Amino acid sequence: MGQKTAIGSLLKSIGNNGQGKVVPGWGTTPAMAFIGVMLLVFLTIMLQVYNQSLLLQGISVDWNG
Repeated sequence: MGQKTAIGSLLKSIGNNGQGKVVPGWGTTPAMAFIGVMLLVFLTIMLQVYNQSLLLQGISVDWNG
């Protein structure tokens, strides 16, 4: 066994307060789903611009610039 110190007791009391506790409900799942969908939309638009399926004026996607 190790020694008990005042700083060890202080750190233990503030460190593990919420360990193992889960908040009931969906939590941040809707926010993460929204961010994931927005990322998917962004990547789809970038892919369409690169494949020239979506043409934008003034944007060239060839290697020569």
